[in-house]
Amino acid sequence: MDWEFRILNFIQNNIKNDFFDIIIPLTSPIYFLGAIIALTIIITFCFKKTRDFSKTLMLSLAIGYVNCNLIFKLVIGRLRPYQLNSSFQLLVRPESDTSFPSGHTFFAFTFATVCFLYDKRLGIVMYIFAAAMAFSRLYLYVHFPTDVIFGAFLGIINAAGIYYLEKAILKKNNEQKLDSKDDN
Repeated sequence: MDWEFRILNFIQNNIKNDFFDIIIPLTSPIYFLGAIIALTIIITFCFKKTRDFSKTLMLSLAIGYVNCNLIFKLVIGRLRPYQLNSSFQLLVRPESDTSFPSGHTFFAFTFATVCFLYDKRLGIVMYIFAAAMAFSRLYLYVHFPTDVIFGAFLGIINAAGIYYLEKAILKKNNEQKLDSKDDN
């Protein structure tokens, strides 16, 4: 954990500045990310062409929420950096849950991965956004580096797993439909 505090303190001593102190707290709250994702789901669900994207995103987020927030966070129960270093002055309100894994990072990388699997160019832009979200959690001193690394990893694995599972189920259903047509 010592190396993680070194990274957090490096950010505070070398990257922290007045501009970031204003911008990052505004863009880091979960409602900011949640609003973007909710709006995306609503808009993409309205069109047949993008409905599969919307369904994959909703399922990935729902299953991921259970894994991230109801299993990992509760089982591991890791304290946040500012709870262990009480001399740090927070720029945001203290979080009410545990630190590992970073839920913000998880949701951002889940979103980015689903975007990438459906549209590579959009996905790359969303991965940049997700990386910025992960960095913001370190900048704000609310997560350790391993929290955001695992949050990103879990988000990518979760979204990709759901996407490929859906594709496999769809393929199997289509094959069964073709087989049943051949039997008639």
